[in-house]
Amino acid sequence: MRKFVLSQFVKSIEPSATMAIDGEAKRLQAEGKKIYNFSAGEPDFPTPENIKEAGIDAIKNNFTKYTSVRGILKLLEAICQKLKKENNLNYTPEEIIVGNGAKEILYLSVRTVCEIGDEIIILAPHWGTFPEQVKLAGGRPIIVKSDDFRISAQKIKEAITKKTKAIIINSPNNPTGLVYSLAELESLAEIILKNEILVITDEIYEKLLYDGTKHYSFAALDPKLKDLTITVNGVSKTYSMTGWRIGYGAGPSYIIKKMADLKSHLSTNSCLISQMAALEALSGNQDSVKAMLSEYDRRRKYICQEFQTQGIEFIKPQGAFYVFFKVNPKFDSLEFCERMLEKFQVALVPGEAFGTPGWVRLSYAVELDDIKEGIKRIKAFFA
Repeated sequence: MRKFVLSQFVKSIEPSATMAIDGEAKRLQAEGKKIYNFSAGEPDFPTPENIKEAGIDAIKNNFTKYTSVRGILKLLEAICQKLKKENNLNYTPEEIIVGNGAKEILYLSVRTVCEIGDEIIILAPHWGTFPEQVKLAGGRPIIVKSDDFRISAQKIKEAITKKTKAIIINSPNNPTGLVYSLAELESLAEIILKNEILVITDEIYEKLLYDGTKHYSFAALDPKLKDLTITVNGVSKTYSMTGWRIGYGAGPSYIIKKMADLKSHLSTNSCLISQMAALEALSGNQDSVKAMLSEYDRRRKYICQEFQTQGIEFIKPQGAFYVFFKVNPKFDSLEFCERMLEKFQVALVPGEAFGTPGWVRLSYAVELDDIKEGIKRIKAFFA
């Protein structure tokens, strides 16, 4: 039987490490083993009742057909209202697109603007999908990492070449939980305006903030930045709607239009039932968000206290629901995670998945009792 030669683009990409580890943890769980799974970036809470009811009503009312590729008008308008009220961003529905999760919006953004050989700067530690999407678009990911994992204007300047097309930023950040300050974003804005580089900003964790930390949408910093920015967001993390697969993007209409043209050949519209649920998420009661955030904060404080007691170096998260902790030089991060799963039944993600070997990501979107036992086992390994 003939074996076909695969696309160079496909052969160049690496599988999602977080999904692979989460899959292995769930396989072990299916075998009846108790696994303390801190690998997946998925809220452990059920989708709020009002949002579920909106989805059920959509089915009962036969909202089960095709829609406009960019999404139904009511949802596009709700996204515009949300961006204006919460992010000080003024968009029209023609500048909005709804996708199958923020991940699809990110890919559509990259694929629409990236030509073969273009360079796209990615700040590390970074979500593992960013560089792979650039590769799939025929571009070259340029990884920029600062010593403190924050924005370094100097290092970004040094990374810019004639081939630089865009930069991808993510705040609140996965995996560190860091939130870029206004001063940091302003220093980046100065570079962007001078060089006229596109910014793709992933703001999916914007409402998961702690200790009074404030989130700033990059495009709102200067009126000129609106034409140089694609803002990516969604309902997955804030509203515990990962399986509903609804993300959205806001940007210049000429880019959004071509993203929609591309999407029309990839997946057509996003699920209408999920769109109706997302409409309720954005425009309905927000009490559930506060309740989930309060519980995340309780877990965050517990982990930070335990790591401090043990002397484990970590980054105190300002947002999202991850703790990024250091295992190097005592352990190799890949070996650490392998042994934690095999010997201690604890699933974690090595820093290699985020372009940062020697570190490990722990998701605290897990029940507190499991966190306590998992932390106990991590501390035992360190000890």
